[in-house]
Amino acid sequence: MSRDAKPTMAPGATPTPPGPADDFYPRPIELGELRRRAVNVRDLGDGVEVVVVPDGDRLRIFREICPHMGGPLSQATVCDNDTLECPWHGYRFSVESGRLVDNPNERIMAELRRRAPACFKPESAPKYALTRMAYTVADGRAYVHRRRGGT
Repeated sequence: MSRDAKPTMAPGATPTPPGPADDFYPRPIELGELRRRAVNVRDLGDGVEVVVVPDGDRLRIFREICPHMGGPLSQATVCDNDTLECPWHGYRFSVESGRLVDNPNERIMAELRRRAPACFKPESAPKYALTRMAYTVADGRAYVHRRRGGT
């Protein structure tokens, strides 16, 4: 994806998805408008907002809501270690996969678990992950698929 990607269609023309329109959200993402190494918020239509993090020639597109407690990923930070940090509770997710890589509550709970009575010994913690969205690029735009899978 070129930083200078420009749409190839006439001004004012309606973007056409690269397949059946029902397979994609109605509003494509203009590639030339995305900031690198930053959280870009986009409204796809149908009440769906996403965060887009350009990563080289690929996009990382996730639903705008943190799976932990619904925090606004539109206010998240892209960290140096290629993680996305939620502003509410500091949960960090891999930009590559969307998987949880740091749960700050684990450090807090480790001490509580150590001192807890035998009846309180939870063995696992929730394994949150961001909802990654598949997309297809055509004519300087990313068209986001309505169902998971794909790019």
